[in-house]
Amino acid sequence: MAEYDKSKNFKFFQIKTKEKNKNWTISEMAKKEKNRAGEYKKSFLGFIFYNFLMFGSECESCFFVSNMDFDINIKKWQAYIEDKRNVKKEDIELYNTIKSRIEDEYKNDEIENFDDVFDRFIQNTFVLKSELQLDTYISQAKGEFFDSITKNISMKTAQFIFRQLVEDVRKKSKEKVHIPISFTKLIDKKGIDILNLKNQIDSKIIKQNDLGGFYFFLTNKGINNIIINDILFEKERHDLKWQNISMFKYQQIVMVLKEVIVDNFDKSIDQIYELCKKELNNKKYNYEMQIDNLRKLVEVLYYEYEYNNR
Repeated sequence: MAEYDKSKNFKFFQIKTKEKNKNWTISEMAKKEKNRAGEYKKSFLGFIFYNFLMFGSECESCFFVSNMDFDINIKKWQAYIEDKRNVKKEDIELYNTIKSRIEDEYKNDEIENFDDVFDRFIQNTFVLKSELQLDTYISQAKGEFFDSITKNISMKTAQFIFRQLVEDVRKKSKEKVHIPISFTKLIDKKGIDILNLKNQIDSKIIKQNDLGGFYFFLTNKGINNIIINDILFEKERHDLKWQNISMFKYQQIVMVLKEVIVDNFDKSIDQIYELCKKELNNKKYNYEMQIDNLRKLVEVLYYEYEYNNR
């Protein structure tokens, strides 16, 4: 993954998980493997070096992220550069060990400024051990995300921001590009524009919090006033639970209901209600403990979805 900012600098993130509980070593990170054609691929460190080689001064830094820890030599390397000390001056043996690996990997390439590129590489390549576990990373990521943005932001808003981000990343990850391609087109196809995402979120939040607009929307659909009042009453109860960070089980159930509604929006509310019950039973959710009137809640979510996506 790459992070690009207005200063026209890049930060690259190489992410590698493994199941064996064994610390990364320099030799493992610099190990070359063959591809299907029988040719050697670049190692993890080789790919990182390539970023500094290709992007020059525009490559600000690179990060190798893993679920496993790193051995003593890599930690020494990191200690030097985190303290802004020069690895070559501090530990010439470690410096040469890493350099010889990269030199061997690029021995068939004629790189005139190899030493300069390598020195930028070794002083600006960072390793990170993620605290996320492979079997629970989704729920952990959600929790950390909410913790990082819940500064006067409701759970309802946080949930929306999270879903919007995940949806955009998934969509972009499936986009295929064919080279040659302009940088502008590449960003459009593979990039997530944070400012544009913020504008989308602000627009959605205004709609979601507009109870008066929601009322007139229901009225224009020709729904009976008594039924509208029931829907608005249920919506207000739902909004309170949706914004209460302690109501996690309720919010999990609502997420399931919303998925069913989105996938089956062309069907009638009666049909969607039955599908919602079936899905909750399949997932073994004891929804009666969290929801007083499932039918009314499905109606609220159904009309909310229609209102927010007009």
